[in-house]
Amino acid sequence: MANAPRPPSTPLPTAVRWVHAILETRLLPGDLAVDATAGNGHDTLFLAQRVLPEGQVFAFDIQADAIQQTEVRLREAGVDMSRISLHVAGHETLTAALPTEVHQRLRLCMFNLGYLPGGDKARITQVETTLSAIQQAMDLLAEDGLLTVVVYPGHEGGMQEAGRVTAMLEAASPDYWEVQRIGYLNFRPTTPFCLVARRRTAARPT
Repeated sequence: MANAPRPPSTPLPTAVRWVHAILETRLLPGDLAVDATAGNGHDTLFLAQRVLPEGQVFAFDIQADAIQQTEVRLREAGVDMSRISLHVAGHETLTAALPTEVHQRLRLCMFNLGYLPGGDKARITQVETTLSAIQQAMDLLAEDGLLTVVVYPGHEGGMQEAGRVTAMLEAASPDYWEVQRIGYLNFRPTTPFCLVARRRTAARPT
């Protein structure tokens, strides 16, 4: 029997693609998802295509231009905007901004740190607000809910943010969380990587 043709050689997935690969089988129509760093709207659209029409997506970005670009991208893709909630706000406002009825019912909260692609590279996510937002996201997740964080150590301030976020998730109790880091081992230390945490139980750490 002849061997099947080998597909073209392709690199391993980037940090963003690893996150999408994990979520493709875990997000279902009807789920509630948060894009905590909307940027140009690529992740928001990805989420909408998986949880709509029954679900809902909440997207946050501190830059109004980013939210405008996200809305344009969603409308061009034909997304039902009645199921999308866009917020010109920092992700550290998650708990206050999200309706109380979705608290502890979120299936996913996604972060893509750093700066807006194509935007001002001086406007970056900040360590303290990022840590606050991640803690809030962890508190808002449902049982079996996921937190994903793509980290960019290469820009100014990025290495410190990467270290603090990694340390925070490393300290999460294994009784309540499972946490993985996915990234290259033999590339530069500034290469982006992703962190994924899953809430194991509905119980909250005391």
